[in-house]
Amino acid sequence: MANVNPNTKGLKTYALQKKINTKERVDEALKKMYKENMRINFNSVSKVAKVSKAFLYKELEYRNKIESFRKEQEGIKSLNHYKKSVSETSKDVIIEALKNKISELNQKIRELELENKQLKETRKVELGNIYDKI
Repeated sequence: MANVNPNTKGLKTYALQKKINTKERVDEALKKMYKENMRINFNSVSKVAKVSKAFLYKELEYRNKIESFRKEQEGIKSLNHYKKSVSETSKDVIIEALKNKISELNQKIRELELENKQLKETRKVELGNIYDKI
């Protein structure tokens, strides 16, 4: 026997409160991301606000906000892109310095091998002289 007059008042208030909390989280995430010059798109907002992308697309208010932020940021070069390009040039400089260091060390190795060979030869000659004296 089904309840003819179900009490859904509590469920409705809970759903309404949940929606309000979700909207507050999205608003806070958008403010934070805008202040910190983070890339604003549906994916990043959903991760920061911990909401689904479907919610962001469904709510026209947030959909329009995110799309306008995205258009606004199209002209601005991303800070991460700048860091990557600086990082790439830094890598190139470091690689070149290490290559120079390697070539210097290889030259030093050749010199030491030559010196070692000469010392072995002189030792052979000296041992031969000592053997002849005995």
